[in-house]
Amino acid sequence: MKKGGNMSTKILCVDDEKNILFSLKMLFMDEDYEILTALSGEEGLKLLEENDVKLIISDQRMPGMSGVEFLQKSKDVAPNAVRIVLTGYADVIDAVAAVNSGGAYKYITKPWDDSDLISIVKDIVENLTQIKEDGY
Repeated sequence: MKKGGNMSTKILCVDDEKNILFSLKMLFMDEDYEILTALSGEEGLKLLEENDVKLIISDQRMPGMSGVEFLQKSKDVAPNAVRIVLTGYADVIDAVAAVNSGGAYKYITKPWDDSDLISIVKDIVENLTQIKEDGY
């Protein structure tokens, strides 16, 4: 938590692979973010109902509920959250669908570059108000 009692920005990471969630958590360890993790879309939706999440980072390819489906449903639960899709190179068409129908702000291919992802997240957090006004 920052000095002065400000709550850190909550980021929800959704991926069916524990090692990916662990990597994301470690990546943002030194930043002033509270990282929530979910192993499924269903678990992610539950966390969205219980927390004021500002940014969602979701895998595209998950069993049960795909990233696109999760992001579509997340719009009802957390309409003001900014959405990012993580996707393998082969899934770019699905990522475009996530941007178009899931309201994703951007998609990032796996494996991601750590410094790029940190930079993207920092930019989003710093510009949350403007991004939401632009309709993402």
